[in-house]
Amino acid sequence: MLLALGVGSQVAGAAPWSKLRELSVIAGAGVEGYTLNLAPLIEPGVTYGVMLDVLPPPLLGVLDVGLEAGFSGAVNRLDTRAPQASADGVELVRHGVHAAATVALFRSRVRPYVMGGLGLSVYNIRGTVRGFGDDLVGNVPLGLGVRASFRGLTADARLNYTVLFDQRYVTGAPVTNVGEPAALTIGKAGRYSGTLNLGVTW
Repeated sequence: MLLALGVGSQVAGAAPWSKLRELSVIAGAGVEGYTLNLAPLIEPGVTYGVMLDVLPPPLLGVLDVGLEAGFSGAVNRLDTRAPQASADGVELVRHGVHAAATVALFRSRVRPYVMGGLGLSVYNIRGTVRGFGDDLVGNVPLGLGVRASFRGLTADARLNYTVLFDQRYVTGAPVTNVGEPAALTIGKAGRYSGTLNLGVTW
């Protein structure tokens, strides 16, 4: 037992989280919209979110690869022109989570980076609009940004494009398996966003 405890303590001491260089919590807001066949149906709206970021030791000794987990939400008004809507003020409300990796383009206090990951969003409709409904949609967030840290404060600006999976919440999206369990299909339209974020770093 003593041997096992000794080995366990050594493993814990060597674990990646024991050597983190940075831990950041940031929050922000911006604009979110949709592309291609979804753009005429969904107006650009407000998005907001919060992220937890960690920066382990450099990968292979040279690459600054960060890991993040985040929550985001957005509210977009829907096109209410007849015959699509039966009431005014109809909105598409999204709440989602994602996990991603960021790769800094070079090491400095001001770090441009690229990012990619996986996410999941819940869509709800406020009001009644023909062709839309509540849904759970998987996605692949991709983006680029710039992050700067100074004396424990962090500022981040990011542009995202999110590839959407099977988009059953809107008529016109490519759905070939209606009435069957959802399959992993990629829609042509996507979601874009631009955000400004502020936070603290330890």
